Amino acid sequence: MKVLVINGSPKGDKSDTMHLTRAFIEGAGWTDVEILDISKLNIKSGCTGCYSCWTVTPGECIFKDDMVDVLPKFRDAEILIWSFPLYGNFFPGQMKCFMDRMIPLGTMTMKEDSATGDHPTRYEMKVQKAFYISGCGFWTTEHNYNTLNTYLRHGGGNPSEFTVFTSQAPLLNETESDPELKEIVENYLDIVRKAGKEAAVGVISEETQTALRQPFLPKEVYEAAVNAEAK
Repeated sequence: MKVLVINGSPKGDKSDTMHLTRAFIEGAGWTDVEILDISKLNIKSGCTGCYSCWTVTPGECIFKDDMVDVLPKFRDAEILIWSFPLYGNFFPGQMKCFMDRMIPLGTMTMKEDSATGDHPTRYEMKVQKAFYISGCGFWTTEHNYNTLNTYLRHGGGNPSEFTVFTSQAPLLNETESDPELKEIVENYLDIVRKAGKEAAVGVISEETQTALRQPFLPKEVYEAAVNAEAK
């Protein structure tokens, strides 16, 4: 399987969420993996809504930047993994800009059988599955991913079957100085690996999803640690 990972974190290689993504890929057993760091790409502008890529130069954006080389990667990928932190209960700004610039892959016409007016793709896409992996700094995932889940449901299906959402994600980068926390995190990453294994052959089970939603630390302990650091 040809896997394309889109790292939407402004922190690039230091992303908390990429710990989850690497464990997910390991569990799935995928080896043909390419990682795109949005923070390292030269993207001159967000979509300006000129629609030249639909009407003037079909399939080609007016901005000639790194997206020219990126879009063919989407056409060839069999597995897509969107890896990102939760900012303002949604995608980070850089990532949303990146996603908007993908409209050359579509056409202006609307699907006749679409209830909302979706646009068909311009090319034959090889994508078989897409997954969304995200870490947030809240003590729980409950309610904090509601906006994102609404967005994902628009594409159809149950988001829990193709998502890994994790609370207290900053702790993923703080295990070296705390052996007890390191053990807790490693046990959690084993669950993420299990999610990847399940996803490779089907969907993430409800049992695994329930385990993924469990925070690393109790609410009071995590909040106290965050508040102490803030001071």
